[in-house]
Amino acid sequence: MHGRALCLRHLLVVFGLVLAAGFLARPGYGADAPMELAGIRLGETLAEAGKTVAHPETDRSFHKPYLGLAAVAPVPGYRSGYVDYGLCAKPGRIVRLKMNYADESLEFFERILEALTKRYGAPQEWRGNAFRTLRTWKWSLRAAGGEPVSLILMHYEGEDGAFTEGNSIRLAATGMVHDEEVCYDAKYKKSDAFEAARAEAAKNKKLGLDWFLPR
Repeated sequence: MHGRALCLRHLLVVFGLVLAAGFLARPGYGADAPMELAGIRLGETLAEAGKTVAHPETDRSFHKPYLGLAAVAPVPGYRSGYVDYGLCAKPGRIVRLKMNYADESLEFFERILEALTKRYGAPQEWRGNAFRTLRTWKWSLRAAGGEPVSLILMHYEGEDGAFTEGNSIRLAATGMVHDEEVCYDAKYKKSDAFEAARAEAAKNKKLGLDWFLPR
């Protein structure tokens, strides 16, 4: 019974978002994008964040080598979190952060969704799945200074380790992230390591397809 009530509540929230979209998209509507979450501000450095970010030695993001990864110190209301910071254009500058809420319930997710919609308008993108185990809403906003900001709210309840269980929120200054990527590419593509990687890739094309398949 409780599950049905939550499902109905979710449908009502979605219906409300659809109705709100027409009003919120009218010319003149808008709210400055958020730049801060849990006491951490996008654009500030690790040094400026101080003890809020319990960063160790540089831990490079495995899929974005131009960003470092650092854990967030314990924050009330959140069970964990991390920040991504620049390693090239502006070393140490925080460009993205993800926080995992202590409350993992769908009911809490719906409350946060409603509050974000009231504050920033209807989200522009839905990334959930048909099984309702993954619910993801995304806002594409702009801060007061024109900086593009991505805001993502997610709820997951399943067994896929690729997703964080429970409720999480991500905030990214996408322009700053892009600056780091451009800087890294400009430096890396002139290096011997890049030429070696390109030569290796060319060699891999000669491998049979069976090499890339599990057996």
